[in-house]
Amino acid sequence: MALIGCLHVSVSVCLCYAFLRPLWHADRQLGVGDPALRAQTRRVLIATFVAVFSTLVCYLNPAIGFAQPLVLFAVDSIINDLCLSILALTDAEGDASAARDVS
Repeated sequence: MALIGCLHVSVSVCLCYAFLRPLWHADRQLGVGDPALRAQTRRVLIATFVAVFSTLVCYLNPAIGFAQPLVLFAVDSIINDLCLSILALTDAEGDASAARDVS
């Protein structure tokens, strides 16, 4: 279980880096630092931290006996889905503005 947990957390951290790297590069290219881009980066960081932390709690649960594992895995899945939904559904105005800028 520990090996699977470590692998899962490692993959989550790599995905976080993969999502944030383009944002960091775009921020550096702009030079001044776009507040909207920084806000988006902050949202991704917070959502990723919450999702990875909830997953860590699931994997540590057998050692600390916090809750029944099946319930905790379901709650973790819901938390992860909420984090993704928040990222996907927030800043629709900024996404529309970026799409207009590209076209």
